[in-house]
Amino acid sequence: MANFTSSRIGFGPMQVDWEIRVDFGKLRAERLQRSRQAMGKAGIDYMVLVRAENARYTTGIKRLYWPTVRLGGGPVIVLPRDGEPAVFITDVDFAASVLPWLRKDMFRDACEMDWEVDVARFSQVIKELFGSRLETATIGVDLWSPAMNTVLHEAFSKARFVDGQKAMIEARMMKTAEEIACMKMGYAISEAGMAAAVAALTPGVRECELVGVCFNKFWQLGSETTQCSQVVNSGPGTYPYRRFHSDRIIQWGDFVNMDFGACFSGYFGDFCRAFVCGDKPSPKQKEILKKAYDLQMEALNALRPGVSPSQINRELGRKSFGHGIGIAAFEVPHLRHTDEYIIQPGMTFSVTTPVPLGDPSVGGVHLEDEVVMTETGCDVYSTFPYTGVNA
Repeated sequence: MANFTSSRIGFGPMQVDWEIRVDFGKLRAERLQRSRQAMGKAGIDYMVLVRAENARYTTGIKRLYWPTVRLGGGPVIVLPRDGEPAVFITDVDFAASVLPWLRKDMFRDACEMDWEVDVARFSQVIKELFGSRLETATIGVDLWSPAMNTVLHEAFSKARFVDGQKAMIEARMMKTAEEIACMKMGYAISEAGMAAAVAALTPGVRECELVGVCFNKFWQLGSETTQCSQVVNSGPGTYPYRRFHSDRIIQWGDFVNMDFGACFSGYFGDFCRAFVCGDKPSPKQKEILKKAYDLQMEALNALRPGVSPSQINRELGRKSFGHGIGIAAFEVPHLRHTDEYIIQPGMTFSVTTPVPLGDPSVGGVHLEDEVVMTETGCDVYSTFPYTGVNA
């Protein structure tokens, strides 16, 4: 019998006049308050936020989701513990016109933070905006480039630079009710994409086509982006586990793993299910599916507040059973055997089965569920059924 709860979201992705669904004003205010509280606890006067997820968290600015790492275009925030933040962003005029909660005169053109000449320009601008207070301030930085390391230390030689990402991790670690609502909506869109892909799963379809079907549903429902490049593997690609899709043609009787995640208002979904193409599982396949299901139930029942992931991993005999998720697609804290922090209500995770799990002769499976921690255990809000078991 499950010791965890299982919930479903009770509203749609639109905003309406007849009920409060997600209060985005409250969402932004609470995130900013948490960020500044974390700054105060760490003794940080100013934050230089290069990571796109931290910029979104502190200001509500929708980012561009680059397929590669870009430091600076999307956007960079300088956040004082008191006062208005500075925003360095592409398309300044547009951004300043649609974000009324940010002061228009604090927007500036984007700087490429991995290029020394741009970091020098960035340094000059923030000196003009914040004045002499910066000269001896404690400045947190969430991500350093070699150019930043050289130029910022020269430009602010009397300032003290500290780890800003540590403070932002603390701010983001426990989710608010508004954040959890966004994450559950992200899952609901993810589930819709999964269902569309499952309906298209027949012998002769390619892995990449299933990704296309899923993505089409995501965009129909307003997803901002996807949690990853999307894992669809089949047949020999299921063991060892291949973490991306290919153009392989799926055949009758293949194991197929699909791992999908949509993004709603900056918050990510992420869950995985295993299927058999075109037929009922063979006895060996059913054995593997049942083992995966049992391991997943074991982990979900073991996950609870007040203990460390390392303790739970010892109980389960594993090295890891999941990762953190939220406004970043993959974020700490995680659920590894090396993690000694104490799990608390409000933390959110994607709980996973061990990889690889299977047999080279028939393939392998992977399961993943989304959870938010409660006072007594976890709320599993990924409600999609499991294949081949009496769940």
